[in-house]
This record gives sequence, C-alpha cells and structure tokens, in this order.
Amino acid sequence: MATSLMTRVKARVDLHTSNRARGLIQGRGRSLFKGSGEDFDDLKYYQPGDKISDIDWKATARSGEPLIRQFNEERVRHLSIVADTSSAMAATAADGTSKREAMILAAGMVCYLAQKNGDLVGLVGGSDARPVQLPSRSSDGHLELLLRTIQQTTTSAAPPADSAWLLERAFRVTTRSTLMTIITDEAHPAVEDFALLRRLTTRHDVMVIRIADADPLQAADLDHDVVDVDAPREIGSLTRTSKRVARDVAAYRAARSEGITEMLDRLHVSHLLTRGESTVVEDMIAMLRSREYRHARA
Repeated sequence: MATSLMTRVKARVDLHTSNRARGLIQGRGRSLFKGSGEDFDDLKYYQPGDKISDIDWKATARSGEPLIRQFNEERVRHLSIVADTSSAMAATAADGTSKREAMILAAGMVCYLAQKNGDLVGLVGGSDARPVQLPSRSSDGHLELLLRTIQQTTTSAAPPADSAWLLERAFRVTTRSTLMTIITDEAHPAVEDFALLRRLTTRHDVMVIRIADADPLQAADLDHDVVDVDAPREIGSLTRTSKRVARDVAAYRAARSEGITEMLDRLHVSHLLTRGESTVVEDMIAMLRSREYRHARA
C-alpha cells in the first residue's frame, strides 16, 4: 500500500521544530477572528475603531452611551490553501526537485500544523475551465484528499498559470475570514495582480509561498533537453550557451522578483521564495517565526 501524503509530510517535519512554528496559528490568528464568535460575552463602551455593526442599539438607547457587543473568540479557526495547479507548477524547481512536490509539502505542513490545533483547512485551485474547491475540514481523510487533489490536478497538461483568475476565485468562494496561504511559483502573483491581492488582504490574513524555477538555460548540462512547460518547445543549445541571453534572463528574473517582493511588502503580506522541496520546510518555519515575532511586538 502506498504511503499517504500526510504521512510523508509528517515524516519530513520534525515534531519539536513544528511545535515552535505554531505562529502559523497564533499571532494575528486570534485577533483576526475577534468579535466574530457566536457566544455573547459582555457589553463595553464604544471606542474609535470598533465595528459599527457591533453596536447594541437597544442597550445604547437605555444607557445614553454607545455600547458594543463583545463575543468570545472562535476556538476553531479556518485556513485556506490557494494552490496554483497550473502546468508551470509541474516543472522543475531551482533545487532540481519537482515544484509540485514542493507545493504538496508546503500545503501538507499547513494541514499538519492546523490539525494539531483542531483548526479547519479548505482548498481553492484548478482553472477557469475546471475549478477545484474543498470545504474547510480537519479529518485525516479530508487532509489526505486535499493533498491528493493538488497532486492529481497539477500536471504538465494543466492550463497555463492565471494568477488573476486564482485570486479572484479565492476571494469569491472564501467568504469567511481565514488565514490564507497562496502557493505558486516565482513569477506570481504578478505585480499586475496588486489590486486583487489587496482586496484579499481586506478579508483574509494572507501568506504567499513562491517556489523558484530551475535555471531555464541549464548551460552546464547540455546533455539534457530543456523544454518550456507553458509553451512546449525545446530551448536550443545556442540559446542556452549564449552569455548575452544568460545576462538578459538573469536581469529579467531579478527585476520581476524585486517587483513582486516590493508589492508583497507594501501589502504587509508574509512571503517567502524557496528553492524547492529540499528547502521549503526550513523556509516556512523561518517565515512563521518571523510572523510570530512581529505579531508579539504589535
């Protein structure tokens, strides 16, 4: 019997280390859901910044002072994974592993940490022609299905990446405030997606995990063919060994990465760019610790 994907994820994530990375669930996770619980707690005087919708108008009329309702925080939180299941994610990562396997490991780590805290995880992915969505649940079977869905949907035959569609879809179908993890490649979300991403951050606490592409030229390994996944054609050896092409490619990738990083920082979105399956766990833990430290100081 084949080993389950969740079992493989748990084997890759050291238990002690993952416990120290619980900032994924803590930090802003609590404040994000404050006031949206179902159990009434108490009344308090209205303060600037409180939600108008929380005002108890009857109590306000009786007291002559604006009062708002306080609620117990929800103990169960909702997380969502927005997975780029395009053909680009079926290609090779910078460390020589599969970007798809790195994405599964990243998604699996979110699932693992969420399950340890009794929280729920949902999935958004696919394409316009074949959208994919799973509700927020926490059972072993559901989390295994979530990872299997990412694995089976992300193939070289999948449509090309469309980050604008994916972000729009995530906003439309994820109406409850969540801790949202977007997993994609180094080219996304594009700077042109700024408005869509900003709209997501008004409702959700967003993290972005980007998986770096392999060197598209592979000039040092001409014995192996290099094929563009999104536009299947072999890249010729003359192109791969050209110093001018190499400089242009490096400059383009650096400028694109700088633009995306600047956009994510401007939106205060936690993010990372990892080389692939061999580094994604360590990079995620570093990002989560940074989030935990930042929220502790807030």
